[in-house]
Amino acid sequence: MHAIFRHLLTPLSRLHRQVRLRTKLTIPLLCILLISSGMIGWTFYTQAKKAMISQMESRLDSETDKTTEKISLLKFTFASDDQAYQKRLQYELQQQESNLSQEGLILQQYLVKHGAFHPIEKVTKGAIEIPQDIAIRMEAERFGVIHVPVDGHIHTLAFTHSPEENYIYVIDVLQESYLGPLHEITKIIVVTILASLVFSLLLCLLVVKGITAPFQTLIMAMQQVSSGDLTHRSLLQNEGPEIRGISNSFNHMIEQMCEIIAEIQLMIEELNKGGIAIRQTADEAGDRSSMLSLRLDTVNQGVEQTAAATDGASASFQHIKQSMDGLFARIFSVIEAGKKMQTVTHNGQDRIDDLNTMINRFSHTYAQVDTRMTELRRQSESIGDVVHLIQNVAKQTKLLALNASIEAARAGEYGRGFAVVASEVAKLANESENATLEITRLMDAVQEQTYAISSETSQASEQLQQSLQKLSDAASAFLELRQAVDQTTGELHIANEGLSDITEGLHTVDMALDAFVAISQETKSSTEEMLVASREQLTSIEKSRQLATELLSLSERLQEISDRFRVA
Repeated sequence: MHAIFRHLLTPLSRLHRQVRLRTKLTIPLLCILLISSGMIGWTFYTQAKKAMISQMESRLDSETDKTTEKISLLKFTFASDDQAYQKRLQYELQQQESNLSQEGLILQQYLVKHGAFHPIEKVTKGAIEIPQDIAIRMEAERFGVIHVPVDGHIHTLAFTHSPEENYIYVIDVLQESYLGPLHEITKIIVVTILASLVFSLLLCLLVVKGITAPFQTLIMAMQQVSSGDLTHRSLLQNEGPEIRGISNSFNHMIEQMCEIIAEIQLMIEELNKGGIAIRQTADEAGDRSSMLSLRLDTVNQGVEQTAAATDGASASFQHIKQSMDGLFARIFSVIEAGKKMQTVTHNGQDRIDDLNTMINRFSHTYAQVDTRMTELRRQSESIGDVVHLIQNVAKQTKLLALNASIEAARAGEYGRGFAVVASEVAKLANESENATLEITRLMDAVQEQTYAISSETSQASEQLQQSLQKLSDAASAFLELRQAVDQTTGELHIANEGLSDITEGLHTVDMALDAFVAISQETKSSTEEMLVASREQLTSIEKSRQLATELLSLSERLQEISDRFRVA
């Protein structure tokens, strides 16, 4: 809500800042006079209009009552002569209209019967169309006064009921006709109000001018002071106490400003002297700091070169040390490998001896296997002879069984049992022959395998003899290798002892180089800190020089500003 009011009051505040004081005082006073005069005039007009309308309503009501009384009297007087009654009534109504017209009233007379307005013959002229509902209303109310708008004009209708004729008598008076004097008076009042407003405006202008003139004098004095003339004073001692108070305060402020300007001018002189001294001191300190910075820069370059050379030497030494460490590691690895090789050669010699013994055993075993295979081949051949003999016996048995069968057949019934035996013998001979054939086949296979194994055993025996020869040669070579490994291992032990001494020397040199590098780094850091400090000092001195220059410039500017003021 506050934001809405502020938004609505923004144009008014802007207008308030733009409008001059004279206008701010004149317009409200003029508006107050205009509103008060208008309210007084409007109140007078409305009250006078109400009074005149009320007075006219009373008169018209009285006129209608008089007319109905005349109608009753005429009706009684001319009860037997209706024509004379009508003429007399028309005359009375015309007289009434003439009397009212002489007073400036414009009227019409009507009779209301059966819900309609009827003009009176020879009396009503220029009849107007009045709405029918008005007639119905009059018949219902029977008497009274009403105001009706017709064709853009207000008509005052006074009506009353005539019991003799049983109709409503109506007098219609145009409202403008009896309010004409009021309108004339209203015009006079408006002219009077305008004249009073003009007079009031002139009076307001004089009053406002009397109020704003001292302020204009003060404004002119302030303008002269703002231009630098502090000798001017406000002379408003003949004005009211408020204006005199403002004038005295203004003069006191000018005197205070004069004192301040005088003190500022003294301070400017001191400021100029101090600025010049500061700038001279800053120049001298800057020159000295520049020389110190150059010397520190030279020292820093030498320290950097020394540190770089030391770093290079340290890096080279570290590289050599790493190479030596690698060499030591490799020699140690070779020594360890030599030890392992020595152990392996001893183990290898033992294994070769064991292998030689094992091969000799294999050779002896293969010789026994060869002998046994020869005996097996011989026995298999003997088995073959026995099998051949069994085959011959089986064939003879088959022949005997055949002959027995033939003889049994010749014997008839007596040889039937012998025939059965002969048949069984023949079957047994066939089975024996088949078994011998199978044994022969198996023995042939066994002999083939025996021959093959005997051949392979002979070849294996020969290969074992060759392996024994090669193993003997390898044992001789391995013996020479073991002797060479033992000799190499001894020499590596001697070299390792010499390298241990070299390692101790390198360690001592490394510690010396580390100490030298640390010292050079500390020296470099110290010189860099001194160089940074000298540069910061140069920067501070340069800032002091700039500050002194700005201080002098500011003092000159203050001098220019103070020179604008004229002090008494």
